[in-house]
Amino acid sequence: MALDTTIGGASADSYVTAAEYAAYIVANIDASYSGVEATQELNLRRSAQYLRRNFRWIGAQQYQTQARAWPRLTDKLIDGWPVDPDTIPQAVKDAQCELAYIFEVDGVDPYAAITTGAVKVSRSKAGPVEAETEYFDARQSPRFPAVTGLLSDYTLGGSGQVRLLRG
Repeated sequence: MALDTTIGGASADSYVTAAEYAAYIVANIDASYSGVEATQELNLRRSAQYLRRNFRWIGAQQYQTQARAWPRLTDKLIDGWPVDPDTIPQAVKDAQCELAYIFEVDGVDPYAAITTGAVKVSRSKAGPVEAETEYFDARQSPRFPAVTGLLSDYTLGGSGQVRLLRG
């Protein structure tokens, strides 16, 4: 099933096409990349869903019925320029490609259930058999710092960090 990349479309399921994705990966991550289009499309849909669910975006949606988070209306300036309300910023497209590649190549499942905290200490003993695992109290979910960095100008934060400007 082909991707729908209609800007502001009610049934849009991706910001980039499979061809744009492959070109981005070859140019920026893996020069020898050649993926299966059906797998690319699946991971592009999943990465677009992840972006929608996990980031708090600046401004408001451009259209009431749009399926994706972008395009948006905002008065925030990015590098001194207004964000065009009828386009998808290149950083958002790049972030979708980065996520799709992580999902495809690294096998990261962004929707996996998290049932335990991060492992703090793990011990094993060969005989007689003994094992011990100690967990941190907090649960751990995947983090994507490259994606967060790409989107920093277009999000409201939520990672516990804020930018400070001194006048």
